[in-house]
Amino acid sequence: MLVEAIRSSDIIPPKQKNTLELLCLSEYPLTAKSIEKELEATTPQVHFSLQSLLKRNFIVREKDGKFLYSANYSRIEELIKRHKKTN
Repeated sequence: MLVEAIRSSDIIPPKQKNTLELLCLSEYPLTAKSIEKELEATTPQVHFSLQSLLKRNFIVREKDGKFLYSANYSRIEELIKRHKKTN
């Protein structure tokens, strides 16, 4: 349901969907570098996606030596609710 909600969302651009999906499915917060490797994306692509998702409150960032990114599940619940309404 979660992956379907992200993939079918019309409020998230396609490249940001990949980043958000990865963060939602991860058991723990990820660094930007690990996101780059996992998605086989460039630093600028990942940076842009992370900044956009942060501004829109879909993800959160914390500092633990390095910046770590994780999904903001209260905002993700909104995506799931939207998805349920359209199906």
